[in-house]
Amino acid sequence: MQKIRTFIAHPVPEEWKNAFLENAEELNQNLQSKIAWVKPENIHFTLKFIGEISEESVPQIDSALKEIPFKPFEISAGPGGFFPDPLNPRIIWIGLTNGSKEICDNAITIDNKLAELGFEKNTKPYHAHLTLGRVKKRAKDNWADLAEKISRIPLPVCTVTEFALYQSTLTPSGPIYTKLKAYKGRD
Repeated sequence: MQKIRTFIAHPVPEEWKNAFLENAEELNQNLQSKIAWVKPENIHFTLKFIGEISEESVPQIDSALKEIPFKPFEISAGPGGFFPDPLNPRIIWIGLTNGSKEICDNAITIDNKLAELGFEKNTKPYHAHLTLGRVKKRAKDNWADLAEKISRIPLPVCTVTEFALYQSTLTPSGPIYTKLKAYKGRD
């Protein structure tokens, strides 16, 4: 039985991916810490990390996800930040000023729907964000300056039109995400 690593996410609009790509050099400027930046094509709003499943589980998950009512909604970029906190950054992220509630609601709905199939529910509160990078080796950097640079990336207001089931294949050069199924929004 073949196992695959999976998650559910809202893809990020192309305009945002392009903006991250165009601003990557500025974000790295003056940083002494070693940052593993997420490739723009891999940036997404994770709604639920499922983990390892058998390929035979995909149709069952697909049927459950098709039942979820989803309406397109607008997103606007918010401030940049760090998990777990600015003094001990491990994850570099950007938040939202608009669309966060919709993403959180979708994450909860998906979590509840998959719990009906026997998947473990998330126990931590959900925070809508895009992971931009992971701090691999921390130095004394001006993290507030980096958060400000992230907040200044020109990201247009966009519409989220779908969520998707992805396969994540881990490779030495980073993960490869393959969209298995997409679920378009309906007005």
